[in-house]
Amino acid sequence: MTEQITGLPSRNSFSSTLHLPFAVQMQMLERNRLSVETECNVYGLPAGARMEAAPDVVRILATDVTTLAHWLEVRGGTVTVKQAGDGVQVWTLRTATEAELPKFPPVTVLVAVLVTDDEQMMPELADAMEVSA
Repeated sequence: MTEQITGLPSRNSFSSTLHLPFAVQMQMLERNRLSVETECNVYGLPAGARMEAAPDVVRILATDVTTLAHWLEVRGGTVTVKQAGDGVQVWTLRTATEAELPKFPPVTVLVAVLVTDDEQMMPELADAMEVSA
């Protein structure tokens, strides 16, 4: 039996995948990893220093803000900024892959990078920032 997963996962979707059988979760994880790797290869997107796939999202941890900027330029999305402490911020781009086929629906991609509080930021990144209350 195959489960069809459609649409983009929500911000809290991981808990919604916990009820799925382990084998289905692993299939989703592998599908997501393959989708993002394909996107990287087709569009020349950087995979960052580390890529971690999950059943509901793929996280890319970058060491350079240009990785985040490249993903934003190609895929669009919103950027959130959180204080990490001691003069460091975490900038995270929330975007998604292209929907290729029903077998490969869009995958949420989170590209994160650490930056210092006083680092000069590209206007494109600042414009994509999500205002948080």
